[in-house]
Amino acid sequence: MAASRLLIPGIVLALCAGVAAHADTPAGTAPPAATAPQWHGGHRHGGMRHVLAQLDLTQDQQAQVRSILAQAKPQFRALMADRRANHDALASTAPTDHPAYDSLLADAKTNAARSVQLRSDVWAQIHAILTPAQQAKIPGIVAADVAARDARRAARQSQHGST
Repeated sequence: MAASRLLIPGIVLALCAGVAAHADTPAGTAPPAATAPQWHGGHRHGGMRHVLAQLDLTQDQQAQVRSILAQAKPQFRALMADRRANHDALASTAPTDHPAYDSLLADAKTNAARSVQLRSDVWAQIHAILTPAQQAKIPGIVAADVAARDARRAARQSQHGST
């Protein structure tokens, strides 16, 4: 239970960071080459941007994606600031301080829900500009990413021993 409580916000933060980074892509530049998601400093570089890079978006679609992400960027940044402040406050508040801790915990849950909703809204807008053929490719891209992740995990476990 405790691990999942920390894992989900971490994934959400990583995805938000990826979306915000993609919004900084200058107009007229192609999306990054389709590569496996990379880990740097504990943050996953992939997710939505990785999927979009493999869909052969037209220049018009790329411009629309940049516009959608640019419009959402202030919301992502404000949400990240709220999450960071809440995280710091939770870390410095004793769980036995029930009124304050419970309020901060409720705020963390609200922020997590806002993050999921914002990512969902952005993805729905992007999904709407994709062709049916591009939309059909997404499950295969995600499945390949999951298979590659599982293969890396299995290789790591066989190399270091299963724990």
